[in-house]
Amino acid sequence: MSIKITREEKEHRQLGLVIEVDEARFQQEMQKAARKVANQYKIPGFRKGKAPYNIILRHFGVGALVEEFVDDLGQEMYKTALEQEEIEPYGIGSMDNIEMDPLRYHVTVPLVPEVKVGDYRSLRVEEKSVEVDEAEVQARIDQILERESGYQDVTRPSEYGDLMTVDVKAVVLDADGNETDTVVLDETDWDITPDEENPMEPAGFDAALLGLTPGDEKTFEIDWPEDSPSMYAGERVRFQVKLHGTQAYATPELTDELAQSVGPDFETADDLIARIRENLQEELSGEAEDEFLDSIMEQLVEMSEIDFPPAAVEMQLDQMMQTMDYRFRQMGIQGLDAFLEMTNQTAEAYREEQREEAEKVLQRNLVLGEIAVAEKVKATDEEIEEQIGVMFGELDEDATEEQIEARKRLVEIMKEGSTRMSVVEQIVTEKTFTLLKALARGEDIPLPAGDDENDAPDADSPASEEPVAAENEDASEPTAQAADDSPAEDVVAEVEG
Repeated sequence: MSIKITREEKEHRQLGLVIEVDEARFQQEMQKAARKVANQYKIPGFRKGKAPYNIILRHFGVGALVEEFVDDLGQEMYKTALEQEEIEPYGIGSMDNIEMDPLRYHVTVPLVPEVKVGDYRSLRVEEKSVEVDEAEVQARIDQILERESGYQDVTRPSEYGDLMTVDVKAVVLDADGNETDTVVLDETDWDITPDEENPMEPAGFDAALLGLTPGDEKTFEIDWPEDSPSMYAGERVRFQVKLHGTQAYATPELTDELAQSVGPDFETADDLIARIRENLQEELSGEAEDEFLDSIMEQLVEMSEIDFPPAAVEMQLDQMMQTMDYRFRQMGIQGLDAFLEMTNQTAEAYREEQREEAEKVLQRNLVLGEIAVAEKVKATDEEIEEQIGVMFGELDEDATEEQIEARKRLVEIMKEGSTRMSVVEQIVTEKTFTLLKALARGEDIPLPAGDDENDAPDADSPASEEPVAAENEDASEPTAQAADDSPAEDVVAEVEG
């Protein structure tokens, strides 16, 4: 079926299409819609489904009949237009407007981004050197010692900050200094910590507890201040205290024994310190490597010309939201929606907050993909199989034959379809990063071999697929379609069982 199409070039890699439905097809759809409406509603003077077309049209109007088919026809016309004009969309098209008399659909189609990468092979980036700060090593040691710290029994005289277990009885005195029946305190095995900065009432009580050793008994009198909000304001109170035990907060020294308690890999304190220093070096080196790569990608984007449709940013946002949902579930939170509800955010506002980052990630991915194509970076079958093996880890030594066979079947399943594409993308990305870092360091990297029949993009190279293919298998449809469930889920259950 040939249809009349007018193309309208738009900015940012978008193409406008005006798709006009010919009169014959329009009338055909109107007749079908009229029959459908007639079978659904009773029209006065006619049995259901028996009213003639002109009566139905006069009774319901053109607009009501058009509503019955306009969406389905629009999708059909859009798909036909893409085939007729040989247009490969980058993502899902959007319906902008619908005109009547004649029926015209105005559609915007996102096109594949255009990327012109600068002279990336001449790019040089200074790499930051890292050195472990011994103060940070000590800070890590202090953290370990703090975890091992705690209260320990002591026999020395009590001090501020000690945890004291006491019996306390306090009684109000009369004007002659005799005890009355008014009891302020009567506590047994009371845990209390004298505090110099924030003493208890009445003033002087904390200080009176100092200098005692376990077994000591002490009697002292304190005048409650006149301006105290307490009901005992202005009263003189006699305290009788008996100390049962004192504990002091102590931080241990780093000894071989303590190091051994931290983990089985440490025989001495020096072993533990060496591992701390090694871990810090790895962390700093990793951070420096990330900064190095970040600087490379930032400069590559700056030196490149990149043009992409707005739909590409939306696709990147979709992917980021899916990733965040997965991460929250790994953390034990019931997905992104649950997190947004907990933090009083809307999905729309959260998505908008991520827009700038999504555009940044998109630009870097587009540049990276273009370089991967230019350098003919590919993933070999061996690399794919190895990566899939890493994803599953090693089977337990006591794994059953059924578990071993189930794992083999699962690996074979993952070597095909969308999972394979994801693994290939991961491998190619890492290999391209490695290449770029080597170039930025000034290493001599040979140019890729010239094009020949063996250099053509294949299924294991991102160059052979449009980026949208991994997101939507049928990008020509104006609406997204859900992917089929994977048979891999049943095999996973066998392996884990």
